[in-house]
Amino acid sequence: MRKILFLLFTILVTNIVVAIEPVPTESILFKIGRSKDANEIYYSLNVDKNGKLDKEHPINIHWIKRTGTEKKEPLTWIQNTYAYGIEFIYKDAENAAFHFVSYKQKTFYLKRNSSGEFSIFTFAQNREIELDRIFIQIDGGSFWFPTISRIELHARSSNAESHIAEVIHP
Repeated sequence: MRKILFLLFTILVTNIVVAIEPVPTESILFKIGRSKDANEIYYSLNVDKNGKLDKEHPINIHWIKRTGTEKKEPLTWIQNTYAYGIEFIYKDAENAAFHFVSYKQKTFYLKRNSSGEFSIFTFAQNREIELDRIFIQIDGGSFWFPTISRIELHARSSNAESHIAEVIHP
């Protein structure tokens, strides 16, 4: 009986300790929301133990499925290859440049901001902006050929003076 009580006490204390420990958070660079549903695609920073960009995969991409239960899922091969994936133009330990596989007309830059943290930058209205999020308005179409009326880039100027929303009509 003592062994059982000791085992239950140990399990209870272990569970309490695990629940109290802080949950590690990812360094989210930006996210994409869509009009289609509440699910979002997150682009997070991937660095090595020295704080340098991972040379192979400096950005991790995953879904947060908010329809039903909230769960984290990777992109499917189709989503990564044709829609939300990224292609790197260059990458090293401190910088990277990329564009989306589905929209190669705009280049994005992964580099340190004025606070020394990694962030995503691009150019809009003839100035550099720091990206916060992207919104895609989907107005029907099909799985392979969705009808997208606009893409909104929500950002702030690189000196954080103002918020900027650039609207792209593909």
